[in-house]
Amino acid sequence: MSPTAKGHASIQDMITLIAPPSRDELIQAELQLCRLAQQDSFADDLPAVKNGKDLPRNSKLKWLSPIIDEAGILRVGGRLRNAQIAEYAKHPILLSAKHPLAALLAVAYHQKYMHTGPEHLLSILRERFWIIGGRNLTKLVFHRCHNCFKAKPTLVQQSVADLPTSRVTPTRPFAVSGVDYCGPVLLKSPVRNRSPTKAYIAIFVCFATRAVHIELVNDLTTAAFLAALRRFVARRGKIAELHSDNATTFKGAAHELHRLYEMFKCSNSERIEIFNWCANEEIQWKFIPPPAPHFGGLWEAAVRSAKQHLIRTIGSTSLTQEGMVTLLAQVEQCLNSRPLIPLSSEPSDTQPLTPGHFLVGSNMLEHAS
Repeated sequence: MSPTAKGHASIQDMITLIAPPSRDELIQAELQLCRLAQQDSFADDLPAVKNGKDLPRNSKLKWLSPIIDEAGILRVGGRLRNAQIAEYAKHPILLSAKHPLAALLAVAYHQKYMHTGPEHLLSILRERFWIIGGRNLTKLVFHRCHNCFKAKPTLVQQSVADLPTSRVTPTRPFAVSGVDYCGPVLLKSPVRNRSPTKAYIAIFVCFATRAVHIELVNDLTTAAFLAALRRFVARRGKIAELHSDNATTFKGAAHELHRLYEMFKCSNSERIEIFNWCANEEIQWKFIPPPAPHFGGLWEAAVRSAKQHLIRTIGSTSLTQEGMVTLLAQVEQCLNSRPLIPLSSEPSDTQPLTPGHFLVGSNMLEHAS
């Protein structure tokens, strides 16, 4: 073996022996990068904070009550010292949007959470970092993303009517829901050299909380949709009303439910208990008018958001059925973590309300403390 080949072999062996960084090493690296970024961005403010002096009048940190922790990291102060939440949530790390590190963090989180929008991206970043000028930074990252730019549809401006009663009446999550299909998506066959098969996505939307539930459906038959509906009810609880458009699949499912209901209704006295249960638990199915697709704007918006995450994440790539189910669960988690109200600019305010608060009691992307 030549000396050059021996040199390449030894380098390859060294690379193989190097272990990947651990969780603690990654956290320490992140803190070190933040410390260096703060020395660049807040060079005039750090000495005043360290010595307990008043900040200059023109300081951007003046209203954030900055503190320095034991690791030498500049953090937001505030009055949440006794709150039962994670330490990084009480006192986020201060960064400037003009520093390259803040831009790199915004791009990394934007890609990690499947090209999410500016408001959601800002909400995720604020769990750990308080970026001065972060709102403009997240908008810039979103608009400069090539995938998001190509997938952004043209908005249509049109007048809308008042919300229906079912949209403004407080109920249990998914008690009143809407459903729609999107797709098809291609599923890779587990058998080698076999062409991909088509599948569809059923999206259920809660009228009260705007929470989303996603199911993968193998075809457009009534039996397949009824199976997805049973899974939805088993995981989310009984529903009182289900709204949809006039698609043939949905009409077939409604007819099938009504046929079963009538069968129990005409049963003999030995099945009276089953009949009573079915009569009390029957789903009331409501269809929107055929020439008025804008009546289904709630589930159409959910379909659009889900398709945005899918298109920007996998494009035209086909996944296995297990991979697609996993991806749809992640998309559902992202949709149920989007803010329902505008984000506040005050660091002392609580985190924004999301559909996840109604489902699990907190933001579904929040780290468990």
